[in-house]
Amino acid sequence: MKKLFLLMALACISIAANAQAYVGGTLGISVVHASTDGASATNSAFSIAPEAGYYFNNTWAVGASVGVQYQSISDTGVTTFYVLPYVRANFAHFSVFDFFGELALGYSHESSDGYGTGGFTAGLRPGFTANFSDQFALVGRTTLLSYSHYDGVNGIGFAINSNFELGVQFKF
Repeated sequence: MKKLFLLMALACISIAANAQAYVGGTLGISVVHASTDGASATNSAFSIAPEAGYYFNNTWAVGASVGVQYQSISDTGVTTFYVLPYVRANFAHFSVFDFFGELALGYSHESSDGYGTGGFTAGLRPGFTANFSDQFALVGRTTLLSYSHYDGVNGIGFAINSNFELGVQFKF
């Protein structure tokens, strides 16, 4: 039993010696303007999402973001609160850039005009980190594929360059 405990302690120490925790956050802005036959509408969104995570090695990381998003859709304000854990895999490294894909699955709650609904959301989010030093990086990502389920209503989305987020990451 002592040998097993010692072996597990050494394994945890060796994993922790190579791993890095990080904290940071992102800001997101989205503006869509559409016009047809003389009528036009502008939908805009703003989000802020602090996040924290843990790099196991140069390839794999886990983390979570907690965010708030405000959308203006046809003069109606929609506020969304979400908790979104994710698994990140770095798949390419060029100079100071690491390119990654994230698989995220979490809970979100949307409210508008005193009414609210909650549900689950999932997404595939490609992005990059620009590692300016061992402790500081710039992070950018977007949502490529998304799925949501709110009170019996399913939503599936595919978008390129939609809801782009830009933020920072501090590693320690």
